[in-house]
Amino acid sequence: MEITKKLFVIILGLFVPICISAGEWNDKPIMCADETETFSAIKAKEEELIFKANQLTKVRNETGLAKKPVGVAVDMYVNPKTGTYTIIEFHPTYESYCIISYGVNFQVFIGGVQ
Repeated sequence: MEITKKLFVIILGLFVPICISAGEWNDKPIMCADETETFSAIKAKEEELIFKANQLTKVRNETGLAKKPVGVAVDMYVNPKTGTYTIIEFHPTYESYCIISYGVNFQVFIGGVQ
């Protein structure tokens, strides 16, 4: 019986690190606004559009996070002189622009770290 308990504890110990290291979805506070307010802030920083993409985004439904992500437009604006940047996503259902990231010290590493 004692060997069975020890074996059980050893097997359990092998699986615990796997469970602990799993990623998890977090809520991140983001700011959303209409088109006028969003782009007046970008214009005030003199940032220019440098890329566009379609982002696959988890959204909430009545039961929590939807199983299928939805595609939303994501754009990045940069002021190369000041190094500021803003990344926004557009939600057409709500006609809302959300700033998902903004900051300073924008750098380009195309072709590898320089």
